[in-house]
Amino acid sequence: GNGEVGDNVSANVVKMKGFIPKLKEVFTGAVRAEIVLFHDIYNKKYPDKQNCRNAAAGIVRRKDGFGSKDLNLIYYDAVSTTHDVIFTTEIQKIKWLKEQHFPTVLTKTAHTPQEVVQVREDVINNVRATLNYDIDGLVIKGREIDSEDMKRTKPIKQIAFKFQAEGIETTLLDVEWSISGHHYTPVAIVEPVHLMGSNVSRASLANPNLIEDLKIMIGSEVFITKRGDVIPKIEYVIKTPPNAKEIPIPTVCEVCDTSLINEGTQLYCPNDSCPKRAYYRLTRWIKTLNVKYFSEKLMIRPLFDSGKIQTIADLYHLKVSVLTKLDGVKETSAKKALDNLYAVTKVPIAKFIGGFAIENIGEDMVQKVVDAGFDTLEKIRRASTFQISQVEGFAEISGNQLTEGITKLYPQMKEVLDTNKIKIEVKEVGNKLEGMTFCFTGKLEIMKRTEAEQFVKDNGGQTRSGVSKNLTYLVTNSTEPTAKYTKAQEQDTKIITEKEFVKMIE
Repeated sequence: GNGEVGDNVSANVVKMKGFIPKLKEVFTGAVRAEIVLFHDIYNKKYPDKQNCRNAAAGIVRRKDGFGSKDLNLIYYDAVSTTHDVIFTTEIQKIKWLKEQHFPTVLTKTAHTPQEVVQVREDVINNVRATLNYDIDGLVIKGREIDSEDMKRTKPIKQIAFKFQAEGIETTLLDVEWSISGHHYTPVAIVEPVHLMGSNVSRASLANPNLIEDLKIMIGSEVFITKRGDVIPKIEYVIKTPPNAKEIPIPTVCEVCDTSLINEGTQLYCPNDSCPKRAYYRLTRWIKTLNVKYFSEKLMIRPLFDSGKIQTIADLYHLKVSVLTKLDGVKETSAKKALDNLYAVTKVPIAKFIGGFAIENIGEDMVQKVVDAGFDTLEKIRRASTFQISQVEGFAEISGNQLTEGITKLYPQMKEVLDTNKIKIEVKEVGNKLEGMTFCFTGKLEIMKRTEAEQFVKDNGGQTRSGVSKNLTYLVTNSTEPTAKYTKAQEQDTKIITEKEFVKMIE
């Protein structure tokens, strides 16, 4: 998925071992599972793949579903959205899953913190090696189910214990600087080693600060691990020989010769006109609009290098005849690419601005600004840094990044709109709730929370994730003294039920 919307792999999931097509009793809700490839199947059928996880990830996304029957579903949670089945403890959930014949995750019960530690040590030292699938940690859950706690981004009654990553010693041979957009990121080139089922010759160094903190040099003996059992990372330096060399950190952009800015946590080219930025903006636009068949390798790169396209607006002036002159591009492919580009005629304003790759400002961030009432390009363009910084999720720095980015890129945005091939979607918004802010908490009975929040936005109001002094209404069906409920009472925020909210928008 893209971080918000997952891949639809339902057609493949129904073919996997552990899929249960029919339950023994009425149940409305969701069951949650991990998709795994067992070690014996991996060794027998997929030894050419780097590891079980990579193999499983590839199989899951196959359009034809081939190999899906080699995967297993292991269930670990159930969430009921009605009163058909009511869970009060985590043990009940696992028991119910087993009764429905769902293959469940290995579960152990502990009664004291000391027992929790003992279970963890037992799993690490004994149990892990006996399992037929990979695990990189375990989750400790409180026995009683707390519905409010489950809604938190980081539940306080659930703790993830990650195992110490497997590691190995090797030698740093060189450092390459990977360029993404206008950012320069150090990548360690190490003496090839075999780690957790795959050959590793490159590892993350994150940023210039880490190079300094580790006191690492070319020639240093280092210890690398796989973070989350996936990403190779240099953890520490074992020793550095006398003949080791300093790691050169770039000071000038290799594309436009502008002096790079080294902030420690990031190294980047500040030149807004740098070709690297322009190219990244083109690829970001194609990805944001999810334009199919517009190959970066066969189309965008050669078109950019030859000067045929430099801005997003240039994409909308392309002809089939231009694309077919590129190596490897036939007329059918050229038509598909342009047809898919032109098929997107309207985009929400957040997606439109997000597609221009403003520094640290993605579609989600822009949407927060839109929800705050800056719902047109002109309103956002005229907003001050202070106004944007007052929007939930923004601060002075991010507010300045958006306002400066809009100012610099507005001419390019206008060029795109002037092609008349695409326009910003204008959504009709009512004004019943104008000037009001709402926070929804607890279970809703009439509608889903996302629907309720959308109703607020559609009627000119704003939503909040927490209770603050500027909140107009806290909407809840419960009178339990939760943190939000108590805070709302303390600051005299009006508390209403879902039914009262619905009456407001009828």
